[in-house]
Amino acid sequence: IVATGYTTLIIEPNSNIEAPLNGYKLDTEWPALRLSIGSTLNGNGGTVTGSHSARDGHGGEAIEIYNGQSSPETASYASFYDGITVAGGDARRSGAGGAALHVHGFGTTATINGGVFRGGKGSSGDSSDDGSSIYANFGGMVEVHSGTFEGDMEVGDSSTIAFYGCFMKNGDKVTGVFVDETYLDVNVRTRDGGEVRLVSVAEQECETAPSSSPTNFPTISMPPTVLRSGGIRMGASCVYIIVSVLLSWCI
Repeated sequence: IVATGYTTLIIEPNSNIEAPLNGYKLDTEWPALRLSIGSTLNGNGGTVTGSHSARDGHGGEAIEIYNGQSSPETASYASFYDGITVAGGDARRSGAGGAALHVHGFGTTATINGGVFRGGKGSSGDSSDDGSSIYANFGGMVEVHSGTFEGDMEVGDSSTIAFYGCFMKNGDKVTGVFVDETYLDVNVRTRDGGEVRLVSVAEQECETAPSSSPTNFPTISMPPTVLRSGGIRMGASCVYIIVSVLLSWCI
């Protein structure tokens, strides 16, 4: 599915979006769901799964939130809540697993308030080539307020992943507790100006200030960010799509 041009897509509980097998009758690098050019996703429930590899090759991404152009005015936005599962596709021989969520482009923002984000399984079987639960690059922003994450995260190219709650970072490892008492223990790899922010929240009392090793210097501490209304410009024409039934491609 591709939602573009200031489209709003709503995924309701009990929905299922699944990409076709990669390499069965065609090779595809497309995610199961892509948003671009000022579009908005509300993930209220259901399941989104990237393409599994049918032969040698990589698993596909489940969801890509994409700018689509070079202007912040065309940034796309996504919000996720408890009840949604986002899973990258699994690989076969000599392949890597697909990312669950890929946030790409200047101003593009994903706000995670809950849900399960699972990277696809790589072919090695030892997790070294498993897909990322979250992958942000080229100026993308991911704000994490809760959720369950299976698979490492990666942030690069001047992108940011921010964790809201009581967290500590030691090397690549981020551990701590969100406001809703969900525990987090995840590796976050950074490269090429990617940034990890640990943000304290007014309604949660932490035993220690959010900090990063080896410097152990407190990171940015600020009031919680107000959730965006969706990023749609006033006066723009919009198309609303509600997904509430089983939806998949058959090849």
